[in-house]
Amino acid sequence: MTEQELLSEFKEFARWARKAGKYDLAKCSSGNLSHRLDDGTMLVSASRSWLSNLNIDQVVQVSCIDGKVLKGNVPTGELLLHLAVMNRNPGINTILHCQSPAATSIACMIPQDIDYNVIIEVPIYIGNIKHVSFIKPGSQELADAVAEASVNAGVIQMQNHGQVITGNSFKDVIQKAVFFELACNIMLKSNFQYSTIKADHIQQLKGYR
Repeated sequence: MTEQELLSEFKEFARWARKAGKYDLAKCSSGNLSHRLDDGTMLVSASRSWLSNLNIDQVVQVSCIDGKVLKGNVPTGELLLHLAVMNRNPGINTILHCQSPAATSIACMIPQDIDYNVIIEVPIYIGNIKHVSFIKPGSQELADAVAEASVNAGVIQMQNHGQVITGNSFKDVIQKAVFFELACNIMLKSNFQYSTIKADHIQQLKGYR
């Protein structure tokens, strides 16, 4: 990849990171983003950076194999998580860790089986949603647990921590995060007195876009 091509990737990464902030998915330095490149490397947001105003100086290029920094400064403290999920799932190219208000409120509740299928966008665009118990942020243990959950889930709720959204593109993860926040907001505003889409109706939605 030429320097000009890499610069273009940095700019695109920063543009989508700012969109995450625009949609109120991450406040201050609470979120981080990663994206796999075709050359076997990955772009991640820098440590303590704010997605809402990320610039190219806050984008870091690392090796997908060992996380070695190839260009930029210190990567996000959740680098191990991004690496573990990427390496476990060849079809995942983009990962957003965020703390949108309603979804994070539910992530801070006592763990329980929750059916998030309150709007059709959940089964159509997100699919399975899994929960991971609280584990120390930035640890290999958390990275491994989220990577395991990500094999068959579009969203992973981390207890008292936030969400990991996985997808094949920037647009995919932002859309999933926004729809998931909408669903969680409906659940909270209804005081959990909501109806869900039944299994047979979810089957009918397959293929609908």
